[in-house]
Amino acid sequence: MVTQLHEDIVKKKMHSNDRVLSLVPIEGKSSVATNGLVDPRLFTGENKLHIVRDPMNSMWFFKYEMGMLPEPLKQRFTTFDRAIKHATEYFKKRNIEIKEIIE
Repeated sequence: MVTQLHEDIVKKKMHSNDRVLSLVPIEGKSSVATNGLVDPRLFTGENKLHIVRDPMNSMWFFKYEMGMLPEPLKQRFTTFDRAIKHATEYFKKRNIEIKEIIE
């Protein structure tokens, strides 16, 4: 999944500084977090995870529309590709995959 997602990013030129990750639970597994269940609103669209580029320093970071980010997502990344790789690995451990990146 990580390889295919990265290939899709390289092929598709994105220009937006605010992109939304569409998340889905991996079929047949329950989504888990270190402190319990993952916010189910992330799967229904009621809450969204954004990757945003800060125009002042060109660093990428994550933010939820509602609620607090988990500690592992409170980082900054020099490239969008590194942010996606981190998110993919983080969510894979929680039985969640990135379905789509919406510009």
